[in-house]
Amino acid sequence: MTTLPDARISPEDELHYHDRSFADIVERLFREFEDRLSLTAIVEVVRESRQHLRGSPIGALPELTERLAHERLERLVQLVIGEQPVPAVTQLTALS
Repeated sequence: MTTLPDARISPEDELHYHDRSFADIVERLFREFEDRLSLTAIVEVVRESRQHLRGSPIGALPELTERLAHERLERLVQLVIGEQPVPAVTQLTALS
């Protein structure tokens, strides 16, 4: 019988794992939305998306966070009128 390697993350490494994945998600989404939204707005949407997904399996958290944040950013772009970036976003929970 073949055993799979232990994919669990130690509690000490969990914080660093989340920090790295968070930065990667923000960077990818910023590249996609930088012409329509500010970095501040993108970071806030990613942060709130990650908070809403607390309790999800750690291995799935980066992908789930990015998908949810992407969907919310798309909706935010649809709500924005004009060409100027959104300086800061408040009440993003209305987008969920």
